[in-house]
Amino acid sequence: MKKLFWYTLLVLLFAFSLTAAPLPAFAAIPETGLQVSDLVVDASLPTLESFAGQVKTGSASQVTGLYVTDLFAYPVVQQPSGQPAYVSSTDSTITQFGMASVYGSLGFLAHNTLAGAQFSNIKPDQLVAVVYGDGHYALYQVTQIRSFQATRPNSPYSSFVDLSTNTTLTATELFYQTYGVKNTLVLQTCITSNGLDTWGRLFILAIPYIPEPANNR
Repeated sequence: MKKLFWYTLLVLLFAFSLTAAPLPAFAAIPETGLQVSDLVVDASLPTLESFAGQVKTGSASQVTGLYVTDLFAYPVVQQPSGQPAYVSSTDSTITQFGMASVYGSLGFLAHNTLAGAQFSNIKPDQLVAVVYGDGHYALYQVTQIRSFQATRPNSPYSSFVDLSTNTTLTATELFYQTYGVKNTLVLQTCITSNGLDTWGRLFILAIPYIPEPANNR
């Protein structure tokens, strides 16, 4: 499975580096309002507050966990310096994609045989809690679920066919439409088909959650 994300990220990073403008300075991760009452607790998972305590490191700026109601409570690890294709091979662990932060988004990667297996169970409008090392968290709401077939699954020059529109994107275009969108949370794993692990890519996109006024509920 390591080949899977090596090729996935190599495709995005290689093509992107050919056309992108110089990288801007690091963008701080924005915080959003919190609405604990909007998260339904699954008895088989720890509560959000309990999970936040489990992944607490003391760092207010570092993401240490992701929590999705009824699905998972996974710790988040960082990529080693200079290794943008690194994805943790530890079970139930998600890796933060460092380059996404440069463009003002939050990117998270996981193998689809490990933590990424749950990504395909996420539904539109579902809430994702991004937990930070000091215990605070921000909520994001899923707005898009996008699936792509890689035209050349094991090539760093592959294009991607959007399975919902049948349109083809270059790796650079795909990067800009996902990780290149500021204030967006992106979960990425791969799609296995016809016995090929590198057949496609799955992207879950979410934006900062704005709760409805109480009188509208």
